[in-house]
Amino acid sequence: MINTDRRNIVPALRVTKTCGTRHGAERRKPFEVPDDMLAAVRDDVMLRRAERGLEWFGNQRSVILAANPENRNTAALAGYLSQWIDAGADRETLRELVGGFQPHVRAQLSLNGYVQLRLAEGMLSLADGNVNAASAHFDFIISVEQEPVLDNEVATLAHFWKAICQRERGELDDAMEEASRGRGIATALGYVPAAAMIQALEGCLNIQKGRLVRGAEQLRDAQEALSGTGDFISLGNIHSGYGSAALEEGRYEMALDHFASAINDYQRGNPRYTGNARALVDLAHTQRLITLGIARSIDAGAERRRGSAATSRAGLKLEASATRQRVERLRDEAFSNLARASDIYTSCRNGHGLALARLERGFLLLDCGDFDRAAIEANETFDAAARKRDYAIMARSRLVHSKIETAQYEEGIGDTPAAHAQRAYDFARDALTYAKQTEDRRLLARVYTCQGLIYCCDFFNNGEAARECRQYAGELLIPGNRNELWDDYQALAAKVLRTGAVDSKLQKWTQGIAEEKSFQQMTEEFADLVIPSIWEHEERNVSRVVARLSISPKKVRRVLGRVGVKAGRDRGE
Repeated sequence: MINTDRRNIVPALRVTKTCGTRHGAERRKPFEVPDDMLAAVRDDVMLRRAERGLEWFGNQRSVILAANPENRNTAALAGYLSQWIDAGADRETLRELVGGFQPHVRAQLSLNGYVQLRLAEGMLSLADGNVNAASAHFDFIISVEQEPVLDNEVATLAHFWKAICQRERGELDDAMEEASRGRGIATALGYVPAAAMIQALEGCLNIQKGRLVRGAEQLRDAQEALSGTGDFISLGNIHSGYGSAALEEGRYEMALDHFASAINDYQRGNPRYTGNARALVDLAHTQRLITLGIARSIDAGAERRRGSAATSRAGLKLEASATRQRVERLRDEAFSNLARASDIYTSCRNGHGLALARLERGFLLLDCGDFDRAAIEANETFDAAARKRDYAIMARSRLVHSKIETAQYEEGIGDTPAAHAQRAYDFARDALTYAKQTEDRRLLARVYTCQGLIYCCDFFNNGEAARECRQYAGELLIPGNRNELWDDYQALAAKVLRTGAVDSKLQKWTQGIAEEKSFQQMTEEFADLVIPSIWEHEERNVSRVVARLSISPKKVRRVLGRVGVKAGRDRGE
């Protein structure tokens, strides 16, 4: 039976100050951790009472450091207290507690105590940014979880943090399986809040995998179970997950609200929590996408407004001034949010998070036309990622490089713009190589789209290669994706339709070159080539295409969707 009303009662300690002790700490009379104290600390963790757990951790430093390593409860205390390190608890206090377990003490630990100590060591490694070392600690715990002497609570936590490590490395499928196992154990133990914490992770993973509906359902269920627990960490993660789903659907204003809510949740505990930094990067990313959308709207409507007699020149100037002010404000806020995130990641020694913040800053600088500073961000980030073989960051860095070169080619910068086009292609090719080493379908689709747009430029004018990139990217896009990646994909699809890819493909087929494709595949490719062209010729009217080709509207729309063309409803349809 779980006692949710238990209170932590700490007896008075007798402290004797001496000099020359380890780490400059005071020598204390060893404190024997009572069963009730350990049970209360455990329940705070498993019932997700984060505010209470962090408060106890902060107020009882002297108790923690005085704990006798030879006491049967001390290793378990270290294991459960380590669960608040990720939320901003003082890792050095935990490090000193763990450091008290000298080899002769470790040799005498029970298996359960040793496993709890490994849990604490895994959390310290993760806090230090050493994901592989942390994962090794969690692997060991999982390998012995069936032993009857072990606490099942620690197995739950090991599965959860193993999934976090896998997510950090981009191993999303493995992370899903690990999280599911951990949630199953927590549910069997009756710890509904702990199970909800893990379900929140599963929801975020599903959203990363493109399963937006399933992910949102899991987040809602987890949010309901965690309401009133004080688990600002999981609640922040849930809002962050909602924000990511809104981003995928192109609902940028909604995403802004969710990421702001996530930041508010995280700051209830510790403003320097790494989750807070992640939400700040996501918020900056959303702000940047909004500015890009404004820029596209300006380009699309400029000619129409200038030709409208109803709009005065003074009115146009006033509207343009207000728009520029909003763009500048959003960009300033994005730069500020990235600076705050970088500061947190630096203090936590989180290299992966810092790289994501710097790359987002690189894209912002690119949007502002500051190519040199954007290249510096990409160069330094790539070099740091290469040392750690972080392929996702390496691919993103090269993507920034490629877009910088593409922008310089399009603007005719330098005496040899062709060199920019070639470098843009080289960087995109490298990005593709690195992206293939990850499970990030979104990243891979982004790189294929970038490469396809490069093939469409005047320098290469390779419609066939661009069409293949469009096809690969389309297979990776998720249903419901309507964000900036979708916009880029549609731009690529439109350019492919205007190239000579059709003639090239038909010429191969008439020469008997089937490229090891089945007749069904060739039929579908033929439909992808012909139906969009006829749709354009018929003034983008699906009904007229249906009448001309004697096929179903569903078939026409399916083909148009597959090639990235967004067809509106015809009148009367």
